[in-house]
Amino acid sequence: MATPEPPRLDVLVVCSSGGHLFDAVALSRAWRDRAHAWVSFDKPDVRSLLRGERVYFAYGPTNRNLRNFLRNLRLAWRIVGRTRPRVILTTGAGVGVPFAWVGRARQARVVYVECAGRVDRPSLSARLIAPVASRVYAQWPDLAREWRPARYAGNVLQSARGASSATSAGSGVLVTVGTNEAPFDRLLEAAATIGEEPLVVQCGSSSVRPARATCLDYLPFDAFDELVRSARVVVTHAGIGSVAAALAHGRRPVVVPRLHRFGEAVDDHQVFFARQLEAAGLATVVDDVASLSDVVAQGDHSAAPVSGPDPAIAVETAIDELLATAHRWRPTVAVHRE
Repeated sequence: MATPEPPRLDVLVVCSSGGHLFDAVALSRAWRDRAHAWVSFDKPDVRSLLRGERVYFAYGPTNRNLRNFLRNLRLAWRIVGRTRPRVILTTGAGVGVPFAWVGRARQARVVYVECAGRVDRPSLSARLIAPVASRVYAQWPDLAREWRPARYAGNVLQSARGASSATSAGSGVLVTVGTNEAPFDRLLEAAATIGEEPLVVQCGSSSVRPARATCLDYLPFDAFDELVRSARVVVTHAGIGSVAAALAHGRRPVVVPRLHRFGEAVDDHQVFFARQLEAAGLATVVDDVASLSDVVAQGDHSAAPVSGPDPAIAVETAIDELLATAHRWRPTVAVHRE
Protein backbone atom coordinates (compact mmCIF):
# COMPACT_ATOMS: atom_id res chain seq x y z
CA MET A 1 0.00 0.00 0.00
CA ALA A 2 1.37 3.43 -0.90
CA THR A 3 2.20 5.77 1.96
CA PRO A 4 -0.16 8.76 1.83
CA GLU A 5 1.47 12.13 1.26
CA PRO A 6 1.43 14.47 4.29
CA PRO A 7 -0.91 17.46 4.04
CA ARG A 8 0.56 20.36 2.11
CA LEU A 9 2.00 23.07 4.34
CA ASP A 10 0.94 26.68 4.22
CA VAL A 11 4.15 27.83 5.93
CA LEU A 12 7.55 26.20 6.47
CA VAL A 13 9.54 28.18 9.06
CA VAL A 14 13.33 27.91 8.81
CA CYS A 15 15.72 29.34 11.41
CA SER A 16 18.90 28.72 13.34
CA SER A 17 18.77 28.24 17.11
CA GLY A 18 19.41 31.12 19.51
CA GLY A 19 18.35 34.62 18.49
CA HIS A 20 17.05 33.60 15.06
CA LEU A 21 14.76 31.10 16.79
CA PHE A 22 13.61 33.78 19.24
CA ASP A 23 12.69 36.09 16.36
CA ALA A 24 10.67 33.34 14.67
CA VAL A 25 8.88 32.33 17.88
CA ALA A 26 8.04 35.98 18.60
CA LEU A 27 6.45 36.20 15.14
CA SER A 28 4.74 32.80 15.25
CA ARG A 29 1.24 34.08 15.95
CA ALA A 30 1.35 35.23 12.31
CA TRP A 31 0.98 31.60 11.16
CA ARG A 32 -0.19 29.65 14.21
CA ASP A 33 -3.60 28.96 12.65
CA ARG A 34 -2.03 27.81 9.38
CA ALA A 35 -0.66 24.37 8.52
CA HIS A 36 3.02 24.78 9.35
CA ALA A 37 6.25 23.06 10.34
CA TRP A 38 9.73 24.14 11.43
CA VAL A 39 13.31 23.51 10.36
CA SER A 40 16.04 24.24 12.91
CA PHE A 41 18.93 22.62 14.78
CA ASP A 42 18.76 19.90 17.41
CA LYS A 43 19.58 22.19 20.34
CA PRO A 44 18.11 22.50 23.86
CA ASP A 45 16.40 25.84 23.14
CA VAL A 46 14.81 24.45 19.97
CA ARG A 47 13.48 21.36 21.74
CA SER A 48 12.16 23.52 24.57
CA LEU A 49 10.55 26.37 22.60
CA LEU A 50 9.17 24.14 19.84
CA ARG A 51 7.85 21.39 22.08
CA GLY A 52 4.75 19.91 20.48
CA GLU A 53 5.56 21.40 17.07
CA ARG A 54 6.47 19.50 13.91
CA VAL A 55 10.24 20.06 13.56
CA TYR A 56 12.80 18.87 11.02
CA PHE A 57 16.40 19.03 12.23
CA ALA A 58 19.00 20.58 9.94
CA TYR A 59 22.79 20.30 9.97
CA GLY A 60 24.87 22.81 11.92
CA PRO A 61 26.94 24.83 12.38
CA THR A 62 26.39 26.75 9.15
CA ASN A 63 28.76 29.73 9.50
CA ARG A 64 31.02 29.51 6.44
CA ASN A 65 30.63 25.73 6.50
CA LEU A 66 30.44 24.39 2.95
CA ARG A 67 29.92 20.77 3.98
CA ASN A 68 26.84 21.56 6.05
CA PHE A 69 25.55 23.92 3.37
CA LEU A 70 25.58 21.04 0.89
CA ARG A 71 23.97 18.69 3.41
CA ASN A 72 21.24 21.25 4.08
CA LEU A 73 20.77 21.79 0.35
CA ARG A 74 19.96 18.10 -0.06
CA LEU A 75 17.77 18.21 3.04
CA ALA A 76 15.89 21.23 1.69
CA TRP A 77 15.19 19.44 -1.58
CA ARG A 78 13.70 16.48 0.31
CA ILE A 79 11.68 18.46 2.87
CA VAL A 80 10.35 21.06 0.44
CA GLY A 81 9.48 18.32 -2.04
CA ARG A 82 7.66 16.31 0.62
CA THR A 83 5.78 19.11 2.43
CA ARG A 84 5.18 21.37 -0.63
CA PRO A 85 4.98 24.61 1.39
CA ARG A 86 3.24 27.54 -0.22
CA VAL A 87 5.33 30.00 1.83
CA ILE A 88 8.79 29.61 3.33
CA LEU A 89 9.49 32.09 6.12
CA THR A 90 13.02 32.38 7.43
CA THR A 91 14.78 34.56 9.99
CA GLY A 92 18.21 33.19 9.03
CA ALA A 93 20.94 32.45 9.51
CA GLY A 94 22.80 30.26 6.99
CA VAL A 95 20.32 27.39 7.21
CA GLY A 96 17.71 29.60 5.56
CA VAL A 97 19.69 30.05 2.34
CA PRO A 98 19.29 26.59 0.76
CA PHE A 99 15.65 26.35 1.84
CA ALA A 100 14.84 29.76 0.33
CA TRP A 101 16.43 28.94 -3.03
CA VAL A 102 15.02 25.42 -3.22
CA GLY A 103 11.61 26.75 -2.20
CA ARG A 104 11.73 29.40 -4.90
CA ALA A 105 12.66 26.76 -7.47
CA ARG A 106 9.73 24.61 -6.33
CA GLN A 107 7.14 27.41 -6.51
CA ALA A 108 7.03 28.47 -2.85
CA ARG A 109 6.98 32.17 -1.98
CA VAL A 110 9.72 33.34 0.39
CA VAL A 111 9.46 35.78 3.31
CA TYR A 112 12.68 36.90 4.99
CA VAL A 113 12.81 38.71 8.35
CA GLU A 114 16.26 39.99 9.24
CA CYS A 115 17.33 39.28 12.81
CA ALA A 116 16.71 42.12 15.27
CA GLY A 117 20.41 41.95 16.08
CA ARG A 118 21.25 43.41 12.66
CA VAL A 119 21.29 47.20 12.78
CA ASP A 120 23.91 48.68 10.46
CA ARG A 121 23.93 46.33 7.47
CA PRO A 122 22.22 43.13 6.33
CA SER A 123 23.75 39.77 7.19
CA LEU A 124 25.33 37.53 4.57
CA SER A 125 22.33 35.19 4.68
CA ALA A 126 20.02 38.19 4.17
CA ARG A 127 21.93 39.25 1.07
CA LEU A 128 21.81 35.71 -0.31
CA ILE A 129 18.09 35.22 0.36
CA ALA A 130 16.77 38.63 -0.70
CA PRO A 131 16.97 37.94 -4.48
CA VAL A 132 14.39 35.13 -4.19
CA ALA A 133 12.21 36.69 -1.48
CA SER A 134 8.75 38.16 -2.10
CA ARG A 135 8.90 40.11 1.17
CA VAL A 136 11.95 41.30 3.11
CA TYR A 137 11.72 42.94 6.54
CA ALA A 138 14.32 44.77 8.62
CA GLN A 139 13.66 45.31 12.32
CA TRP A 140 15.28 48.74 12.60
CA PRO A 141 14.26 51.79 10.51
CA ASP A 142 17.86 52.77 9.72
CA LEU A 143 18.59 49.39 8.13
CA ALA A 144 15.37 49.49 6.11
CA ARG A 145 16.38 52.89 4.74
CA GLU A 146 19.88 51.73 3.81
CA TRP A 147 18.94 48.30 2.42
CA ARG A 148 16.79 48.69 -0.67
CA PRO A 149 14.84 45.36 -0.60
CA ALA A 150 13.73 45.76 3.01
CA ARG A 151 10.77 47.40 4.64
CA TYR A 152 10.35 48.25 8.34
CA ALA A 153 7.29 46.97 10.18
CA GLY A 154 8.43 46.89 13.81
CA ASN A 155 10.85 45.15 16.14
CA VAL A 156 10.22 42.00 18.18
CA LEU A 157 12.13 43.48 21.15
CA GLN A 158 10.05 46.61 21.41
CA SER A 159 6.71 44.96 20.67
CA ALA A 160 7.40 42.17 23.21
CA ARG A 161 8.67 44.68 25.81
CA GLY A 162 5.55 46.77 25.47
CA ALA A 163 3.41 43.75 26.35
CA SER A 164 5.55 42.54 29.26
CA SER A 165 5.45 43.44 32.92
CA ALA A 166 8.27 43.67 35.43
CA THR A 167 8.70 40.85 37.92
CA SER A 168 10.16 41.03 41.41
CA ALA A 169 13.64 42.48 41.94
CA GLY A 170 15.36 39.08 42.16
CA SER A 171 18.76 38.29 43.61
CA GLY A 172 22.18 37.32 42.33
CA VAL A 173 23.79 37.66 38.91
CA LEU A 174 23.26 35.61 35.76
CA VAL A 175 25.97 35.73 33.08
CA THR A 176 25.15 34.20 29.69
CA VAL A 177 27.09 33.83 26.44
CA GLY A 178 24.09 32.47 24.49
CA THR A 179 24.15 29.63 21.97
CA ASN A 180 26.83 31.09 19.68
CA GLU A 181 29.35 28.41 18.68
CA ALA A 182 32.34 30.72 19.32
CA PRO A 183 33.73 30.91 22.89
CA PHE A 184 33.43 34.20 24.77
CA ASP A 185 36.31 33.79 27.23
CA ARG A 186 36.76 37.55 27.68
CA LEU A 187 33.32 37.88 29.28
CA LEU A 188 33.70 34.79 31.44
CA GLU A 189 37.09 35.89 32.74
CA ALA A 190 35.54 39.24 33.69
CA ALA A 191 32.64 37.44 35.38
CA ALA A 192 35.10 36.01 37.90
CA THR A 193 35.63 39.55 39.25
CA ILE A 194 31.96 40.11 40.10
CA GLY A 195 31.41 40.65 43.85
CA GLU A 196 30.01 38.32 46.47
CA GLU A 197 26.48 37.90 45.14
CA PRO A 198 25.33 34.44 44.04
CA LEU A 199 26.64 33.93 40.50
CA VAL A 200 25.33 31.60 37.76
CA VAL A 201 27.26 31.45 34.49
CA GLN A 202 26.11 29.86 31.23
CA CYS A 203 29.44 29.17 29.55
CA GLY A 204 28.48 27.71 26.16
CA SER A 205 31.48 26.35 24.28
CA SER A 206 34.05 28.16 26.43
CA SER A 207 36.50 26.25 28.60
CA VAL A 208 36.68 29.14 31.10
CA ARG A 209 34.82 28.41 34.35
CA PRO A 210 34.71 31.26 36.92
CA ALA A 211 35.84 29.72 40.20
CA ARG A 212 33.00 30.61 42.55
CA ALA A 213 30.18 30.42 40.00
CA THR A 214 27.61 27.75 39.30
CA CYS A 215 28.59 26.94 35.70
CA LEU A 216 26.30 25.48 33.04
CA ASP A 217 26.97 24.79 29.36
CA TYR A 218 23.58 25.08 27.62
CA LEU A 219 20.04 25.13 28.98
CA PRO A 220 16.51 24.41 27.80
CA PHE A 221 14.66 27.69 27.38
CA ASP A 222 12.35 27.12 30.35
CA ALA A 223 15.30 26.65 32.71
CA PHE A 224 17.11 29.66 31.27
CA ASP A 225 13.99 31.82 31.52
CA GLU A 226 13.60 30.91 35.20
CA LEU A 227 17.20 31.94 35.88
CA VAL A 228 16.58 35.28 34.17
CA ARG A 229 13.38 35.82 36.15
CA SER A 230 15.07 35.19 39.49
CA ALA A 231 18.26 37.22 38.88
CA ARG A 232 18.85 40.78 40.04
CA VAL A 233 21.17 41.44 37.11
CA VAL A 234 21.49 39.74 33.72
CA VAL A 235 24.88 40.09 32.01
CA THR A 236 24.89 38.91 28.41
CA HIS A 237 26.54 39.07 25.03
CA ALA A 238 24.63 41.22 22.54
CA GLY A 239 22.43 38.35 21.43
CA ILE A 240 18.78 38.93 20.62
CA GLY A 241 17.42 35.95 22.58
CA SER A 242 19.23 36.71 25.84
CA VAL A 243 18.45 40.43 25.64
CA ALA A 244 14.79 39.73 24.92
CA ALA A 245 14.48 37.30 27.84
CA ALA A 246 15.88 39.93 30.21
CA LEU A 247 13.56 42.64 28.93
CA ALA A 248 10.56 40.33 29.16
CA HIS A 249 11.15 40.12 32.92
CA GLY A 250 11.69 43.84 33.36
CA ARG A 251 15.49 43.62 33.53
CA ARG A 252 17.68 46.07 31.65
CA PRO A 253 20.54 43.75 30.69
CA VAL A 254 24.20 44.58 31.04
CA VAL A 255 25.48 43.88 27.52
CA VAL A 256 29.05 43.05 26.54
CA PRO A 257 29.25 42.80 22.73
CA ARG A 258 31.34 40.10 21.09
CA LEU A 259 34.22 41.42 18.97
CA HIS A 260 35.37 40.07 15.63
CA ARG A 261 39.05 40.82 16.29
CA PHE A 262 39.07 38.34 19.19
CA GLY A 263 37.34 35.60 17.17
CA GLU A 264 34.16 35.97 19.25
CA ALA A 265 31.85 36.61 16.26
CA VAL A 266 31.93 36.53 12.46
CA ASP A 267 31.80 40.35 12.35
CA ASP A 268 31.07 43.30 14.66
CA HIS A 269 27.29 43.39 14.29
CA GLN A 270 26.95 42.93 18.07
CA VAL A 271 28.71 46.27 18.63
CA PHE A 272 26.14 48.12 16.50
CA PHE A 273 23.27 46.19 18.07
CA ALA A 274 24.50 47.03 21.57
CA ARG A 275 24.70 50.72 20.67
CA GLN A 276 21.15 50.64 19.30
CA LEU A 277 19.90 48.98 22.48
CA GLU A 278 21.62 51.58 24.61
CA ALA A 279 20.20 54.46 22.54
CA ALA A 280 16.71 52.98 22.94
CA GLY A 281 17.14 52.65 26.71
CA LEU A 282 17.02 48.87 26.50
CA ALA A 283 20.49 47.97 27.81
CA THR A 284 23.58 49.11 29.69
CA VAL A 285 26.60 48.53 27.45
CA VAL A 286 30.04 47.61 28.78
CA ASP A 287 32.92 48.07 26.32
CA ASP A 288 35.76 47.62 28.80
CA VAL A 289 35.26 44.33 30.66
CA ALA A 290 37.51 45.62 33.46
CA SER A 291 34.57 47.80 34.55
CA LEU A 292 32.02 44.95 34.53
CA SER A 293 32.08 44.37 38.29
CA ASP A 294 31.44 48.07 39.02
CA VAL A 295 28.54 48.23 36.55
CA VAL A 296 26.93 45.10 37.99
CA ALA A 297 27.19 46.54 41.51
CA GLN A 298 24.95 49.46 40.57
CA GLY A 299 21.59 49.18 42.29
CA ASP A 300 18.96 49.68 39.58
CA HIS A 301 18.89 47.42 36.51
CA SER A 302 15.18 47.65 35.82
CA ALA A 303 13.91 48.31 32.29
CA ALA A 304 11.49 51.12 31.52
CA PRO A 305 8.49 50.17 29.35
CA VAL A 306 9.12 50.72 25.64
CA SER A 307 6.70 49.84 22.88
CA GLY A 308 6.62 49.94 19.11
CA PRO A 309 4.91 48.45 16.05
CA ASP A 310 4.32 44.71 16.13
CA PRO A 311 6.09 43.07 13.16
CA ALA A 312 3.91 39.95 13.51
CA ILE A 313 0.99 41.95 12.12
CA ALA A 314 2.87 42.81 8.92
CA VAL A 315 4.18 39.25 8.57
CA GLU A 316 0.68 37.81 8.99
CA THR A 317 -0.66 40.17 6.33
CA ALA A 318 2.16 39.19 3.97
CA ILE A 319 1.51 35.49 4.49
CA ASP A 320 -2.22 35.94 3.89
CA GLU A 321 -1.55 37.87 0.66
CA LEU A 322 0.98 35.36 -0.62
CA LEU A 323 -1.25 32.40 0.18
CA ALA A 324 -4.15 34.08 -1.59
CA THR A 325 -2.11 34.37 -4.78
CA ALA A 326 -0.06 31.16 -4.44
CA HIS A 327 -2.31 29.08 -6.68
CA ARG A 328 -1.96 31.66 -9.47
CA TRP A 329 1.80 32.12 -9.18
CA ARG A 330 4.38 30.35 -11.30
CA PRO A 331 8.12 31.06 -11.21
CA THR A 332 9.47 33.04 -14.11
CA VAL A 333 11.99 30.98 -16.05
CA ALA A 334 14.09 32.43 -18.83
CA VAL A 335 14.31 29.97 -21.76
CA HIS A 336 17.20 30.28 -24.19
CA ARG A 337 16.67 28.91 -27.67
CA GLU A 338 19.44 28.41 -30.17
